[in-house]
Amino acid sequence: MEQFRDAHYFYIPSQGNIYTMTDLKLANGSTKLLVASLKREIFCFEYQESPTGSLVPTTKEVSFTYIPNGAEIISLDAFNKSSINNEFVIGITIIKNSNDSDTLETYLNIYSEWEESEDFDIENIAQNCLNVELSFIPYKLLHTFLVTWQDENISSKEIVFILSGSDCQVHIYREHSSDHVYKEMENKDYFPEFIKTPSPVVWIDIYYTDDYTDNVLEFGLSDYATLPRLDSTSILTCCEIADIDFDGQKEILIGNSAEEIMLLKRDKERGWCLEELKKIAAPILSLRYLDISGDGVKELVVLSMKGVHVLQHDFNCLQNVLDSKIQSLTLPNITDLKL
Repeated sequence: MEQFRDAHYFYIPSQGNIYTMTDLKLANGSTKLLVASLKREIFCFEYQESPTGSLVPTTKEVSFTYIPNGAEIISLDAFNKSSINNEFVIGITIIKNSNDSDTLETYLNIYSEWEESEDFDIENIAQNCLNVELSFIPYKLLHTFLVTWQDENISSKEIVFILSGSDCQVHIYREHSSDHVYKEMENKDYFPEFIKTPSPVVWIDIYYTDDYTDNVLEFGLSDYATLPRLDSTSILTCCEIADIDFDGQKEILIGNSAEEIMLLKRDKERGWCLEELKKIAAPILSLRYLDISGDGVKELVVLSMKGVHVLQHDFNCLQNVLDSKIQSLTLPNITDLKL
């Protein structure tokens, strides 16, 4: 990871957790970042173009309604319902101290707003809230497609929220547009894998594929590889899979409590091997590999216990990769062409 350079850092007054960073992909192709701390603060981070044409990192705090004083933010997630407009839905789970000191009130707040133009105003979204009262402590919040089939064809496809909790269950929340509310739905017909879990689920990732010969579909979870550990004392907190060196093969990035990002690459003979370590000045909570600057090249965004670090690819490294790929192209010799 020597090709990464520190591009920007912004401080967070109080720490977040492994669930408190998400991205907003706008209809115009740009990306914003939402980061929450446990003490109610939520920040929107983005790069904006200055009058001189340079990119300037900007951060502002967003005041979301229905997050009372004393509440703690546990997780957040966001998605755009439209591919041509900005029709965002943002979910935030909170724990609120009730009058009874022995009881905790937990909620899923869902914020949404439709923007008529390409302009995006997150303040408008933050004021439009629907509350879903929970009976458990929330953990991981994410969204996925709910697909219904008619014979062998897809009849409908909508986005739903998925939330794991302390009750050893995974809950599905679906929008009812007729009365403008979100309600929990039974998951046994659409997500049978969530029916029985032996313990609370702390992380979920969902991937849809058209390739029915996929390894996981064929072998389930019985065929796996054990990744090497650098030490047995640090806690592995987050993971991101991405091709960060542009060699056509994806690498595994793992953050840990020892202030390190572990880079693992796959060798044909040795399997997954620890290739490199990168130190960050605080324990790491979350990793994202995305184009936050809008320059066409993805950055590595790191949420640590102290703030958000944006790591950009070194320009010289990018130029070398580009030159190598151009040279590898086989172009016809125009002198050999006959008219």
